Amino acid sequence: MTHYTLWRMKMMTNSAKISVLTVSYNSLDFLQEFFSSVLATNREGLELEVIMVDNGSSDDSVSWTRSNFPEVAVLENDANNYARALNRGIKAASGDFIVIANNDARADVDWLKRLVNVARSNPKIGAVQSKILFADSLKINSAGVMEIEEFYFKDIGFDENDTGQYDKSREVEYVTGGAVLFRRECLVDVGEWDEDFIMFMEDVDYSLRCRKNGWKLWYAHDSRFYHHYHGTSSTSLCEYFCSRNRFLFISKHHPLHLPESIVSSHFYKKGQFDLLYRTLLHAMQKMCTCQETNIVVEVLKKLKKCLVEYLGEVSTYNFFSQLEVLLGLRKIRVGIYDHAFHFAGGGQRYVAEIAAIIQDRYDVTYIANNDVDLATYQEWFDIDLSKCSLKIIKIPFYEERNHYIPDEGMVINEPYNVFDIISAESLLYDIFINANMLGKVNPLSPVSLFFCHFPDQEKTRFFQVDKYDYRIINSDYTGSWMKKRWGLKATHKLYPPVNMHNPRSTFEEKEKIILSVSRFEQCGTKKQYEMVKAFSELCRRNPENMKGWKLILVGGTVPDNHYLEQVKDAAKKASCTIEVKANVTVGELKDFYRRAAIFWHACGLETTRPEWVEHFGMTTVEAMQNYCLPIVIDGGGQREIVEHEVCGFRFTNLQELQAFTLRMVDDEVLRKKLAFKAYERSHLFDYEVFKSGVEGLLSEVEAVLLGQDVL
Repeated sequence: MTHYTLWRMKMMTNSAKISVLTVSYNSLDFLQEFFSSVLATNREGLELEVIMVDNGSSDDSVSWTRSNFPEVAVLENDANNYARALNRGIKAASGDFIVIANNDARADVDWLKRLVNVARSNPKIGAVQSKILFADSLKINSAGVMEIEEFYFKDIGFDENDTGQYDKSREVEYVTGGAVLFRRECLVDVGEWDEDFIMFMEDVDYSLRCRKNGWKLWYAHDSRFYHHYHGTSSTSLCEYFCSRNRFLFISKHHPLHLPESIVSSHFYKKGQFDLLYRTLLHAMQKMCTCQETNIVVEVLKKLKKCLVEYLGEVSTYNFFSQLEVLLGLRKIRVGIYDHAFHFAGGGQRYVAEIAAIIQDRYDVTYIANNDVDLATYQEWFDIDLSKCSLKIIKIPFYEERNHYIPDEGMVINEPYNVFDIISAESLLYDIFINANMLGKVNPLSPVSLFFCHFPDQEKTRFFQVDKYDYRIINSDYTGSWMKKRWGLKATHKLYPPVNMHNPRSTFEEKEKIILSVSRFEQCGTKKQYEMVKAFSELCRRNPENMKGWKLILVGGTVPDNHYLEQVKDAAKKASCTIEVKANVTVGELKDFYRRAAIFWHACGLETTRPEWVEHFGMTTVEAMQNYCLPIVIDGGGQREIVEHEVCGFRFTNLQELQAFTLRMVDDEVLRKKLAFKAYERSHLFDYEVFKSGVEGLLSEVEAVLLGQDVL
């Protein structure tokens, strides 16, 4: 007898241990039928173990399986990645043969035995696929897999009536992972399944790797498996991953054909150029990790020529730039444009906090239009931006008109968009952040973010906000007006960070100070002048109650501010104590918060213009962080901060402001109670909450930039 004959006789008489491995994702509706049929298969000469790897199901399938099928070993994967789940299940399996099977199916009683019989017929058979039939029609789902054209593959016999045309076991080039047995030696020799494929075509890739290593693949016609087609995966998901993974397959096994395969891809034919762009990035990343340098360079040269035609010049530039990031050749570049960078406002602090959070992780460049330095932000906001760089880009349109702040409302009849100079700059960054809602800047970066503190301008010529990938608002109030004015929905809400707690602040050491903190806007929208009049009248009418109390107005200003002079003049003429402090330091501001007992904010008083109402109210939260009781306007973002008569008061007119103030002056017990409630509520808007939100947003943005598929 030959050695092969002796081996075959031994294999036919010895028992074999079989591990049946299935990957589950919200498959609860199918598990009863699947496990019951697998456990009921003919086990003559077979020892059986069943393993389920769950990919993060939310349908209780894990606990259900453990309760109803305790003989099934359940593993939980750390990501919804089918190929990774296979690797984990294979490592846990102890069988001589390992069967991979979909669970939206049922097995024939002799399903396993007949797979084993074919595998035992030749020691070089590494894998054997079942005949897979549609469970509802008994038409053929798969009798193996074949390449049809240009790296597209199909199931042999798909949707054909089963008339016996495939009733002969035979060797095939590819097997499907729907129901296939692998010899352990084959799996050990070929290695792990490629997790970059995630799902779909991972079996085609593995089949080719098996054959390259000398293993034969077979189809067993009498091993029957009945499949509920797309029972646990959608058609759209299948189409996407098959198109995506086709490029991965080509990059891995036929790299020089990648450029020519673009026009035959479904993404290209359907005009889905965003998906084409992303998947080509993945494909080139794959190629760079598994091909020789000379091959990669040759492919890149071909892509350089054809991508401009397919994707356009801007996208082609972004493609090669992003590829550098994907390959880890450099850090992600972030450009932050703030046309009011030189102005000490709440919006500037908001984005500066973001820059401070991300400056260690990314290369961050601030883009400004006026001469100023980053060190100034340390003085203004106590924020260290020393790891960021600054680039000053003058906009000729405003330079010619000697206009200090670029006002997009001035761009009306110009033949071109004056902000195109900023758009061109955005091309240099992987992530472009428009920090201060200037709506005429067209983002050309791969990923773009538009931070809207309020949609001040109407939707006019050169409007570009709809071009941004992310639109972030600072309050629900802002979001409502973005929808009304621009017809756009925000993608994220990120309340401003408030971090103004003075460790020395206590209620007991409060002085008789009413504090207001707002910019001295030249148009008077912050209503400091009205507050001066209201306080003066309150003191005049209630001299005994208001004895010893004073009003302090604090805020930033620009040079030659006529409104500030008007406020100062009114304060001097008042018969009570009113102090006006412009451009104070952070240390001075914290001390004002520590000493003040009551906080006033009147922005939005007696106006019908929504942009003149406080969009959020950072200084209100700052006051609350220091046990300073807020009495603020009943409008805008203040409604999201102050719960009326719970942690402060909201007024609609100056008479209510005066009445609520007098009540708090006279009732220290209630003022203390509400001040402590205000302090507690301020934690909803503190720096740690903001930082967590920023990091979550940037993780999402980075995933998009790197083209990660989230299932």
